[in-house]
Amino acid sequence: MSDTDAPASEERLRAAIGPRADYYLRSWREMDEKGKKASWNWAACFASHLWLVYRKMWLALLLFLLATLASGAIGAFIPVRYSLLIAVGLTFVTGGYGNLLYRYRIEKLVAGPATTEELRAKGGVSILGLGIATVVTAILLVPLAIQGVQWVQAQRAARLHSP
Repeated sequence: MSDTDAPASEERLRAAIGPRADYYLRSWREMDEKGKKASWNWAACFASHLWLVYRKMWLALLLFLLATLASGAIGAFIPVRYSLLIAVGLTFVTGGYGNLLYRYRIEKLVAGPATTEELRAKGGVSILGLGIATVVTAILLVPLAIQGVQWVQAQRAARLHSP
């Protein structure tokens, strides 16, 4: 790539990334300088599926959800604590490799013939998707939280009534 191509490429990258382009470009530059594939991303760790939706990483989201479901299914055969460790481990995978996966997505998008406006539309972020994913997550977690509270209350009641 010639020096005259560099600004155009960065402009295309910024258009495809959208918000926080400085963070991602700096992170990817540091990965290159250090020769590393991993680069920590707190949002990708603590809000894995929400971050994947927000960044429009649909295939990675599908794989993450399938892996999460598999870890839950494994919980039927192994102690729950190990299943939970697997689920937490998945979030650390997205935290450690999320920037790399996002880089692959953006570079593939930018490599195509899309205009800057098309890159903004295809790339960027999905506020609507994030809102929907947040609501769906809350709807799914509320019954689990209620069950958890009921279980704790039952355990306390059992201790109070046992000799």
